[in-house]
Amino acid sequence: MAEASGMRSYGYGYLVRARVIGVSLLGVMASFIWASSLYAKPARLTFGSEIRFRFESQNDFNQKYYGPHPPKGNAHDNFVLGRFRLGFDYRPNGMVHVALWGQDARVWGNGFHDEDFYKPVIGMEHSPNKDELELWNTYLEIIKPFKIPLVIKAGRQQIYYGDKRIFGPGQWGNTGRWIWDAVKVSYAFKRGFVDAYYGRTMIHEPTRFSLNHRHFYESLGGYGHVTLPAALLGISLEPFSMTKRDTHRHYKGEDGRVGSLKAAYVGMRVYKKGLHGFDFDATYIREFGDFASDTIRAYGYHLLAAYTVASCPYRPRVSVEYSVGSGDGNPKDGRHETFDGAFGARDKMYGRMNLFKWRNIRDAQINLELRPKKWKWFYCKAEFHKFWLDEKRDGWSMNPKLYRDKTGNSGDEVGKEFDLVCRFNLPKGNQIQTGYGHFWPDEFAKKLASDKQANWFFLQWQYKFNWKIL
Repeated sequence: MAEASGMRSYGYGYLVRARVIGVSLLGVMASFIWASSLYAKPARLTFGSEIRFRFESQNDFNQKYYGPHPPKGNAHDNFVLGRFRLGFDYRPNGMVHVALWGQDARVWGNGFHDEDFYKPVIGMEHSPNKDELELWNTYLEIIKPFKIPLVIKAGRQQIYYGDKRIFGPGQWGNTGRWIWDAVKVSYAFKRGFVDAYYGRTMIHEPTRFSLNHRHFYESLGGYGHVTLPAALLGISLEPFSMTKRDTHRHYKGEDGRVGSLKAAYVGMRVYKKGLHGFDFDATYIREFGDFASDTIRAYGYHLLAAYTVASCPYRPRVSVEYSVGSGDGNPKDGRHETFDGAFGARDKMYGRMNLFKWRNIRDAQINLELRPKKWKWFYCKAEFHKFWLDEKRDGWSMNPKLYRDKTGNSGDEVGKEFDLVCRFNLPKGNQIQTGYGHFWPDEFAKKLASDKQANWFFLQWQYKFNWKIL
């Protein structure tokens, strides 16, 4: 009873603080709107929409399991995903931007039910496929108030940067993986920018409106970008740091005790494009903090080198990549060494079949991309991956509780994957994408999941429309 009373007290205190902050923000925003009358640009009101349908075929795997006999769902799953977005953007002048957008995400024919996406750490369903009648981009943005080079955005929004590996919207997922209720402040200067934000991530509960239930993670952080002078080859640096917290005590440490998640990240991305046809890109990130009673000590990194043959009419780009997300080599030492992947996307990073996350992984990858000079509407990419576990006593990120051998006797080789994806940008806002993937299981997957090879196919149509009302 005392614990329940404490929780009620905590919740009431948080509600009071939220209301005070909200009223203060409204007052600040109102003063900005009043000041914006000094800006003489004419008002603009735009209506927009985005419609997307995707057919997917998954054979001998599904969204949660690998092999021909999954505990839930279908081994041969053919389904259609539909996502509808529409809304208004209003710019009364050059200083104020108000966005009001909604989203509705549905699925037809999938072998999973809503309750199959129940997530114990939040005590709710959190679905990648279905989220009915939700707010999407709905925010107030103040642009360069009083000619100060700042942009302030408050409300529901997407936060993403760079190659979307650290912060990514996760738009391939039907519900959109990372959607934030946040305040973000951006400062731009000649060679780059610095952003700071505070926010909470949305839970994709399929049938409940998100303003009527809790958030998932709380985060405070920043991201920067600076391009060095030509004498230093114009290399770009992107430092970042952020927290990732969930104070609900639903996380279990290696000793069985439960507690909250209090993680922090710090890292840097360094890259250069167009260096006599060569590109390079490197990201390193450290994670530390507390996972219930465990101490977090984890890391991830990504390396890329590429060359584009600009003289060829098809402009082929050949690249090699290597990605590592640390694993936990000792499940009983009180150290949580499995990297958590921050807030990044995964759909284009570690194989297009979504069998892997940036977690206990080593991924060696080679790619070939084509962007023909004459066919600017066409793009195609072929990828080949070889996957290992970073630590063989840790789990396969597809389902780490089910696919884990704590003895390490199943080895660390998980499998190989080939993907081919093509995109066609058609007139009047239409786009078609199609792709195929094939996975060959290796020792670990054969012993813990299945020796069956898996196939994936998709066909997607997307339509975007904007209509200027005034």
